[in-house]
Amino acid sequence: MKKIKLNILNMKKSNIKQPVSLVLSSGGARGIAHIGVIEILENQDFEIKSISGASMGALIGGIYAAGKLKEYKEWISGLKKIDVLKMFDFTLSKYGLVKGNKVFKEMEKIVPNINIEDMDITFTAIATDILKRKEMIFNSGKLFDAIRASIAIPSVFTPLIINNSQLVDGGVVNPIPINRVKRTPGDIIVAVNVGANIPIEYPKISHSEQNEKQTDNEISEIINTVLKKIFRVKQTKNTKNTLGYFELISETMNTMLQRLTEMSIEYNKPDILINISRHSCGTFDFYKADKMIKIGREETLKSIKNYREKK
Repeated sequence: MKKIKLNILNMKKSNIKQPVSLVLSSGGARGIAHIGVIEILENQDFEIKSISGASMGALIGGIYAAGKLKEYKEWISGLKKIDVLKMFDFTLSKYGLVKGNKVFKEMEKIVPNINIEDMDITFTAIATDILKRKEMIFNSGKLFDAIRASIAIPSVFTPLIINNSQLVDGGVVNPIPINRVKRTPGDIIVAVNVGANIPIEYPKISHSEQNEKQTDNEISEIINTVLKKIFRVKQTKNTKNTLGYFELISETMNTMLQRLTEMSIEYNKPDILINISRHSCGTFDFYKADKMIKIGREETLKSIKNYREKK
């Protein structure tokens, strides 16, 4: 009788999923890897109870918490290079070069503009109040406002203006918001860093990608052309090996984000850290969704294996 009771107890224990507080970092198109991470966590008996995210991490996290990740995955996996370029609606605004309206019109077809507090999974998005120079935390209110504010890359996307505050990319102040995720009893923290300064270990999915011109470079050329016309920037003789305006901003931001992320991870050590190489794709390579989802899945499997072996 005791043996039967013990077996039933063990069966119940095996069916209990490990609660997870999930932290998703900023990182542009590399953040699509967050989709693969979430898929593997669900398949490996983890239960995501809460999420915090910055920039692309806020976008993927918010969509998942709203229960629409499958639809978003289908949409973004179907994007081609030309589709990505068409979604950049340029503006002459002094606050940024891209409004982002085209992207959000597409997303509104997938994700309902619901309130954060009405979602089943606790969600927190991070933005930056650039005028007050402080972190802005969204854990209530309209989901789309939170995401729109969090992904506004300074000088590229126009900021979201709310109550006289100009809100930009959350990665500026907190690119991997481990300290902002809501904890639950018995949980572990899983943090995903899609800007890790590590080598690429995965081959490209398609051989044709080897001959493709990077979308980042195409967008850079467009932005630099617009800037030259607006500000009448003159090209100097020795520009062959120098960075253009956009490239300079991009590299400066990436360097800053990498350092802030490293400090955050060191100070708030997660139970499982999933690292995605910052060299895996460019910031605007959204047409590489299948590749990034695959990388997210494979890196998550490796990290879970390491975590379980150490227990």
